[in-house]
Amino acid sequence: MHLNSIHLRNNREWVNQLLSWYDLYKRDFPWRRNISTYHTWICEVMSQQTTMAVVVPRFQAFVETLPDLPALADVSDEVLRELWAGLGYYARARNLRAGAQYIVKERNGCFPESYEDWLKVPGVGPYTASVIASICFSIPKACVDGNVIRVIARLTNCTSLGLWTDEGRLAVQQVVDASIEKERPGDFNQAMMELGATVCQKQSPDCLHCPIQNYCLAYSQMNVGMCPPNKPRKDFVDVRVLALQFHRPTSDSGMQDHHLLVERASGFLSGTLGFPLLRCAPGRSPESYVEELAKCSGVDQVFIEQQSILHTITNHRLNLNVVRVCLASHDSVHSTDADPVAEILESCRIPVGSSIWVSKSHARKSLASSLDRKIWEKIS
Repeated sequence: MHLNSIHLRNNREWVNQLLSWYDLYKRDFPWRRNISTYHTWICEVMSQQTTMAVVVPRFQAFVETLPDLPALADVSDEVLRELWAGLGYYARARNLRAGAQYIVKERNGCFPESYEDWLKVPGVGPYTASVIASICFSIPKACVDGNVIRVIARLTNCTSLGLWTDEGRLAVQQVVDASIEKERPGDFNQAMMELGATVCQKQSPDCLHCPIQNYCLAYSQMNVGMCPPNKPRKDFVDVRVLALQFHRPTSDSGMQDHHLLVERASGFLSGTLGFPLLRCAPGRSPESYVEELAKCSGVDQVFIEQQSILHTITNHRLNLNVVRVCLASHDSVHSTDADPVAEILESCRIPVGSSIWVSKSHARKSLASSLDRKIWEKIS
């Protein structure tokens, strides 16, 4: 698709005005005070699909606990989950650790210094590679995210839904690549994103205080509200889910409140530690699963919480009920003899990587996802 950007190419003054505005009004974030490749990488991954109000305190705690690459490469699952709690999309944290391990092992702990070499780091895509290359190594590689697409759409008065396609993103990339300053590429990229996040917002844009208002075709033609068109949303898929809460009584009354947590091997929240999740087959009621669980070897009783939990993951709307599975008595919650749990998980086709029993006092801090915390609030 074609974007009407000839006025941007012919007059570079808009870039100077944008950078001057950025110098005066950029937000004060900790990773901007002293440029660090490590900090830039961490904050960029954290801020993907997460608001800055959430990111800033988590970033501070993260880099204080894991101040460098070796610390990140060696961090345990438990500590990583705790540091990432509240940020969502836990796979990002695992990718960060995998990337750190790659740099430590394959590059002797030396950060890549080119866009192409950053793309070789596990978990790093074109956008993240562009951010790091431009900010930390002054490589004129433009970054294109939702904020930048919105700014360019308004500057060029583009109302085409094609903006949200691969072709449209490429067209925006070409416009920004032609505009990026070779002297200050990192500041230019951050200025574009800052403008979209604070002034050229999706709702109620502050056009009167926009530093490049005079170059905005949508503003001059009173068409800002139509640029860009709303991104087409995927249809939601409604799913019934059961969260299994295993309870096993012991002779030691102090051990009564242990909970089984599993590392999910696939499906919703894959790779996270939490309660086993059973996705109900279409047309099958939760009660039928309860009846089936009650017949399993080693199970004493099964109860289902009638009040459900509603939760959205990407384009899936989950309607979730907690099912309490009371196991037959064992001498110790840590005993693995004749343990029916693995058999139950296998029969329910719930793939797990590993499982642990944790006390009530440790269960809450072991949960990284917002869904698991909702479940915890329900059962506690």
